[in-house]
Amino acid sequence: MAFTAQPDPAYAAMQDWMARWSEWETHLAALLLAPPSGDDWLVRFDRLLGQAQAMLATDEDATLYWLFQLATASTVGYSSAHAMACWAMCRLLAPLAEVPAVDQGALERAALTMNIGMTRLQDTLAEQETPPTEEQRALIDTHPARGAQSLRERGVRDERWLDLVEQHHEPDRGDLTLRLLQRMDRYTALISPRRTRPGRNVTDSARALLLPAYGGLDDIGRALLQTLGVCPPGTYVRLADGSVAVVLRRSGRPGEPWVSAILDRDGHPIPEPALIDTGNEVHAIEAALQTATVRARPNHVRLLQLSRLALQR
Repeated sequence: MAFTAQPDPAYAAMQDWMARWSEWETHLAALLLAPPSGDDWLVRFDRLLGQAQAMLATDEDATLYWLFQLATASTVGYSSAHAMACWAMCRLLAPLAEVPAVDQGALERAALTMNIGMTRLQDTLAEQETPPTEEQRALIDTHPARGAQSLRERGVRDERWLDLVEQHHEPDRGDLTLRLLQRMDRYTALISPRRTRPGRNVTDSARALLLPAYGGLDDIGRALLQTLGVCPPGTYVRLADGSVAVVLRRSGRPGEPWVSAILDRDGHPIPEPALIDTGNEVHAIEAALQTATVRARPNHVRLLQLSRLALQR
């Protein structure tokens, strides 16, 4: 069943929502690209983290929608968009994956800062059309250690946070917290585009990283499915009627989120988006899509406003 949204004051609220996240990303990028020396960096970082936690708690689905859009739609600002998506997924998945409560704060902080040792280089590589040079490769290989040292120089004394940053590219050593960080890092990297390739769709990315060799879901795979669903908010799908839709909100059923069609079966833009329940077989999800294949310019504010209607259904 589809519901058409009526004009609502929530439109202005969602404009503000997006503006707040954009401002937050700008401040985060500044802290990662040119981190000031001394304890001031840590004070500013903790303030930003608190703001992000509050916004995520206010509306998880709207947050996921916007962060997945940032991570999958463009190579611009790659490093900060990557960090934000990793952070949100780590925060949401950690309880279900049974990450020890004592580790969860360090996990969030590590997700945001694990690439602080190569932030500018990461942005450059996302736009670069040639393989890394030998000099770039050396910086890539040493960035975990350099990142941890950079954090120490800026007042970080949380050894668990520092250890996660320093070890985030090391082989799995049976550390669940580190393993979740590594999986979300790679998952986000797979769905994010680079100049040399488009990002994968979310189902292919999940299949590549979350299913172990014996073919069953492990603890992190189960947590991902239960928490984000098969197609998280902000990603694109093709429906059974041939239309292309963007996922807006989880429904509690992993494969049946609320969506809004943005292109009809012939690829024409749909001028007035409607809220669609994919639990109806007429509107069932047929496939996840790569963001790069969707030729549309969604009105994100309108879609986020529409997403709020799902809370009333």
